[in-house]
Amino acid sequence: MSVLMRMIKAISLSSTFWLLLILTACSSGASEAEPTPTPLPTPVVAEKPTYVVQRGPVTKSLEFTGRVGPVKQQDLFFRADGFVRNVQVERNDQVKTGDLLADLEIGDLENQLAEAQLKLKEAERTSNTSLADAETELEKARLQLQKKLAEDAKATVVAKQVALENAQDLRKYAYDEYDKAKNRPWDPDQVTESYRKSFVEAERNLTVAQAEYEQALASQRTYAYDIALLKQDVAQAERKVAQIKEEGGTPLEVEQAKLEVKKIADKIAAASISAPFEGEVLALNISPGNSVEAFKTAIVVGDPGALEITANLEASDVAELSVEMPATIRMRNRPEQDLIGFVRQLPFIGGSDSTNNDDKAVHVALQDKNVTLELGELATVLITLEQKDNALWLPPAAIRTFQGRDFVVIQDGAAQRRVDVKLGIKGEDRVEVLEGVQEGQVVVGQ
Repeated sequence: MSVLMRMIKAISLSSTFWLLLILTACSSGASEAEPTPTPLPTPVVAEKPTYVVQRGPVTKSLEFTGRVGPVKQQDLFFRADGFVRNVQVERNDQVKTGDLLADLEIGDLENQLAEAQLKLKEAERTSNTSLADAETELEKARLQLQKKLAEDAKATVVAKQVALENAQDLRKYAYDEYDKAKNRPWDPDQVTESYRKSFVEAERNLTVAQAEYEQALASQRTYAYDIALLKQDVAQAERKVAQIKEEGGTPLEVEQAKLEVKKIADKIAAASISAPFEGEVLALNISPGNSVEAFKTAIVVGDPGALEITANLEASDVAELSVEMPATIRMRNRPEQDLIGFVRQLPFIGGSDSTNNDDKAVHVALQDKNVTLELGELATVLITLEQKDNALWLPPAAIRTFQGRDFVVIQDGAAQRRVDVKLGIKGEDRVEVLEGVQEGQVVVGQ
């Protein structure tokens, strides 16, 4: 009995073992086929901020950092690439207007300039000779005209006519006397011959008087024509003198010589830097032998006797400024005191200017001339661009924009509604609202 019970118990334990093994395998397969999903947390919706429409001052201002520098200052540069030949100054040196500060290696440009100048002088000398010749011809033409104008053609004709009539009378008288002598046989032959000679002489004189009279008539007919021709000669000579003066001589010689001199002189000038005004060398970025680029600042000259604050701003910021605008200034190394200043000068944006086009900085001067500034110190400048004391305003975060339209979302109890607004002054932390809202309304931010 005990043996049988032991067998039954063994069979039961074995069956239980295999049953557990089968269940475990099935459980493992089912777990791999269908894993239990991890529950997701419920998302938390953040509350949007709200703002109350208020009334108060709204200010738009521009704040920037400037540096103290001379009122009169200029960056100097070469206008050509090259290698520095000489530097005549050092930092902090005093310079006078026109002083040569530095130059580049220029090869034989100086010799070329001297040669070109000699050619120009020769061309100008030739030009002056041509001008003198033309002026002489003009004077000659004027004298000939004056001489012709001095002639009286009518008086000459009358005089020649009178001379002709006298010659006719004398010829008739001589003929009559000769005819009488021929009919007086008592007159000696010598007397008759003298009358004949007088007649012949009178007839010759008549022929001459007749020719001179006809010539005077011809001259009277051509007098006006001669005057017109002489006037044309004078006008032509005047035009030639004027042309020579205007062209400066022979165009192909003098003008070409001038252009060559200018071209070489410009090259030499581009390779040198001179002081534009009396002042001090504030910065020196070159030394002999350096390779330099054209239009890159090499020397800075300024007058440290008068100082102000300068800053380079974006064109959009400069466009909002105007000369004489008041400014509040706080020096970085002495922030305990606010100084009062004003915009003295603005850079010209968008075109040419009759003033200094190279100066691109905003210049701010102190109102109190007794305040001492230190060259190079930094300052914070605050300029009020627009201001309104009693305006409806909201913070910028309360204003929304879509497709160019400004609007706000107003909270009415549990409901919300969108309202278009018209904005005014846009400050850094306050925006003026001209239309669309009322004081005390609650606006939902973004």
